[in-house]
Amino acid sequence: MEGVDPAGNQIAVSNICMTGSNCWSVTASIFLLSFLALASDTRGQTPGTTEIPYALFFSARPERQLYAHGEPVVLELSIYNWASEPTEPIFVSRLDGDKFVELSVIGPDGKELQWQGKRRIVSRDYSPSDFVALGTYDKISAKRIISLQDGAGFVFDKPGEYFVTGEYSLGPPEYFAAFAGGTKIPTGTFRSTKAGFCIEACIREPLRVHSNTSQSALEAVRVFYTHVTKYRPLGIPEGHAKKALWPLLSRRLTEELNSLQACSDDYYRRYGDFLRANHYKPAFPWLEEGLFSGSRSPMRYLILSSRSIGDNRVDVLLRFTYKQTYCCGESASYEHYEGVVTAIQQNNRWVIDDFVALSGNYDLYRLSDGYPKACQAGRWVGEIPTD
Repeated sequence: MEGVDPAGNQIAVSNICMTGSNCWSVTASIFLLSFLALASDTRGQTPGTTEIPYALFFSARPERQLYAHGEPVVLELSIYNWASEPTEPIFVSRLDGDKFVELSVIGPDGKELQWQGKRRIVSRDYSPSDFVALGTYDKISAKRIISLQDGAGFVFDKPGEYFVTGEYSLGPPEYFAAFAGGTKIPTGTFRSTKAGFCIEACIREPLRVHSNTSQSALEAVRVFYTHVTKYRPLGIPEGHAKKALWPLLSRRLTEELNSLQACSDDYYRRYGDFLRANHYKPAFPWLEEGLFSGSRSPMRYLILSSRSIGDNRVDVLLRFTYKQTYCCGESASYEHYEGVVTAIQQNNRWVIDDFVALSGNYDLYRLSDGYPKACQAGRWVGEIPTD
């Protein structure tokens, strides 16, 4: 898809997919954006002025979700136009440099990080080349390093989870009217949804991170994921998969999964007849999830690295391989994604205690978080199926 800059020149603008993970979708309100990721929330992006007949969405997402200490942290900034009806193109920044975007980063201790060094003074002397006109369903993106470099940026000196949000705002329309042409100049502030990434290790507690890792812990992970890639379970494991995996789980994780099974049973008791009569699928969110491997069902795994967290915990970074199939006779391809599994020492042996996917999981949702909006204490508290 192509767009035009305010001077009328054609530029390349990326297409947006409409279904699947890491794609954009819109609800009935023209100011809602949903990230199709594991356990994602839908939040609105509403300018601080009266609604106007366009939908403009801004996102600030990490290029990756796990960085080594000292490695540059890169964000991908994007602006996307989903118009509610055919209208004039929307006048937006190309997102080059640090103009028009303010970022907020929360560290592992829950406190906001402060930008170090000087920020560039924003000049009122803008050029038409700084902007682009987005037509309906067009998107413009740019990458920005936000970690400290050349004396400016955020300092990511603690291991653990970080969350970033961004705000995009052009400022008064009169600054740009001279070269905006027939495009619409959006007013107000557009806020991105919160997105997470990890430095060194995906931990929540302020624990010390060691480079040495127990070989027994790694062997427990190898045995566990050999079973996962053999049986490739979706949802709560059953049959041979459950028999192989359950003895390798921690007490906490076993109790969590048993609670999910109780919720499934409760759901079927209450709504099973209705589902069968209408040929509906159950609504519980773990039905087709790879609980230990994210939203996909991998056929292979590889241990990439590991970190000891404190004295009795190890986080292991895994790379999964799965077979991506396509419609219409297209050849299948093999694709990769990553995740972090946690092993802990319990009763003098290493067991699996948690998992977090690092593919589209911008909330850094973990298996141990459960599904509190659907399941509480073994009872279904989610949506009631209706016609």
